[in-house]
Amino acid sequence: MRAELTKRVNAPSQEVWAAFNDWGGVWRFQPWVVRSPLLSQNNEGVGAKRRCEFVDKTSIVETVTKIEDGRAVHMSLEAPKPMKGGASVIRLTPRGDATDVTVEVDIEIGMGPLGAIMSNLMMKPMMKKRVSLMLDSLEHHLKTGGKIDSKGVKHKSPAAAGAVPA
Repeated sequence: MRAELTKRVNAPSQEVWAAFNDWGGVWRFQPWVVRSPLLSQNNEGVGAKRRCEFVDKTSIVETVTKIEDGRAVHMSLEAPKPMKGGASVIRLTPRGDATDVTVEVDIEIGMGPLGAIMSNLMMKPMMKKRVSLMLDSLEHHLKTGGKIDSKGVKHKSPAAAGAVPA
C-alpha cells in the first residue's frame, strides 16, 4: 500500500526540519504517539532508531536510512501484523515562511488478497487522515508548544494530551 499526502505547514522549513530531525521527540507532536524512546545511541542521522508507542498500546519501530539535510528523512518501518514492514519519506519544500511537507508511506500488508483489499479500502484513507492530523499538530506545536491528540482536540502541552517523554 502506498499513500502520499502534501500539506502546507505555516512554519519556516528550519523549524519543521528541527522537529522531524529530533528523532526521539516525535511524541511532542504526533497525535497517536504517547512515547517515542530511542533504541539507538544517536538521536539524529542515519541509524537513529525509535519505537513509537501509540495510544492503542501498539507500536512500530522506525529507523533513519537516509538524510537529505534540511530536505528529507527516509526511514524503514517495522510494524505488527497485519503489516509486514515498510518505508516512509518525509520531504520538506520551503515556501517563504511556510513549508510544504510531503509524507510518503509504503507499507507491505500480509494476508494475501484480503490484505490488498483492506489496504486500499481502509488503511490508505486512514493513513492520509492520520498524516494530515499529524501535520496540523506539528504546526500547532511549533506555534504554541502544544499538541493535538488523536481525537483532534488541541492541548496546551504534549503532557496534557497524554504524551510522556521516553
